[in-house]
Amino acid sequence: MSEKRIRLLIYFSALSAGALLISNLSAIKLWNLGGIAVDGGIVLFPLTYILSDLTVELFGKSLSRTVIYAGFLINLIAVFVFYAVIALPAYPGWNMQEAYAAVLGFSPRIIFGSLAGYLSSNLLNNWLFIRMKNSDSAFSHSFIARALGSSALAHIVDSGVFETVAFLGVLPFREFAYILGMGLELLLSPLEAAIEKKLSRSL
Repeated sequence: MSEKRIRLLIYFSALSAGALLISNLSAIKLWNLGGIAVDGGIVLFPLTYILSDLTVELFGKSLSRTVIYAGFLINLIAVFVFYAVIALPAYPGWNMQEAYAAVLGFSPRIIFGSLAGYLSSNLLNNWLFIRMKNSDSAFSHSFIARALGSSALAHIVDSGVFETVAFLGVLPFREFAYILGMGLELLLSPLEAAIEKKLSRSL
């Protein structure tokens, strides 16, 4: 693998792990969308699918799966560190313990739901992407068709897993969260296609 490809893979890995971590931190806040509660993670989480599509297209299934596992591991470590720091005794005079715990002491349901949704949906996204690429259908000739087609099903899995684990019995199922996530990815699809085309030519 050339040095240029290695650098690009490092960037994709870091961005994927960072996007998941930022999304998890943002998901703590429920914002008001016309009277409907939406977790803040939806703003950035679609980026994980875009990065996954680009990674599997440019580097193949095996390396893409490794990037997903690495992102999952980094976020798991972050969770343990947050809980460990919260458990440490606060220094006398530092009176932000409750605020710190409220922000970073995620509900275990939200943590498990988010990580389970990320792992299952991104692995499914990659599997579907490769199947479409190797098929005899129109998907094999169009990167963006594969990206959106695989994401459409993967988003359903992610929404179902996350909302069932994190919010079952607390909030009603919110189909619009799926629509919003796919809508953001659809809006970014021209940029995604342009990036893939440019990278494919330069690597």
